[in-house]
Amino acid sequence: MYRLHIEIRGLTASFRVPHMYKYHRSLPLPPYTSVVGMFGAAIGKDMATAQEIFKSLKLKVGIAGSYAGGCNDTWRVLTTKNPENDVVERQILFKPIYHILFCGDESPIRFCERAFSYPVYPLSLGRPDDIANVIVHDISECEPENLQILSNTVVIGVPSAQADESLFDIDKPINTGPCTLLYRLPVHFLFENGFAYERTADEFRDFTFIGNHPITLKEQVKGFKIEINSLAGELETLNIPILEI
Repeated sequence: MYRLHIEIRGLTASFRVPHMYKYHRSLPLPPYTSVVGMFGAAIGKDMATAQEIFKSLKLKVGIAGSYAGGCNDTWRVLTTKNPENDVVERQILFKPIYHILFCGDESPIRFCERAFSYPVYPLSLGRPDDIANVIVHDISECEPENLQILSNTVVIGVPSAQADESLFDIDKPINTGPCTLLYRLPVHFLFENGFAYERTADEFRDFTFIGNHPITLKEQVKGFKIEINSLAGELETLNIPILEI
């Protein structure tokens, strides 16, 4: 198996949880469909075309990363059902750094490397104004290994994990960062008459987003270990599970 590691940085990001209406909470990491959308922007295709190409190439992805902070921003939107302007509150993530792995055969991975090195359209992190900078790292040929300790990443399903007693030590509180979150999210859309904005989700998966505090899974998952430079400038190892979709 071949693996491509790309690093995505931005000033802001916001990935709205689909079923939230008045308060647009953001997922801590780009969901699977957002990664497919970035792939589409890189190759210059709309979402409907991009997801079919992505599927035909049999690409798999792994997603990890973190952000420096966040805030809530108030927006006025014009809904189609209500002619009046409606006010919503949206969570904005500040200075996100994401690490995305693309895995598959050599030819599709080389194709991804060229696309992200010279993207046709700008990549964004949720909203069109959340422009991203992309760093393309090396391609390597390696097989997935078993991972058990995870943080700042996302896995498919609802894994069983051992609870760390330090989470409940009120005498020595720690900064756990974003908590572990479970969401049922779309992984595929149907498009009406080929129009990219008229879409309906027709396939879903459960995703567990794991925060800053490492958790130990009771059952190992397949993925890769990569070395990255932390915000403090130190070299650290990041465990990134592969999403089997």
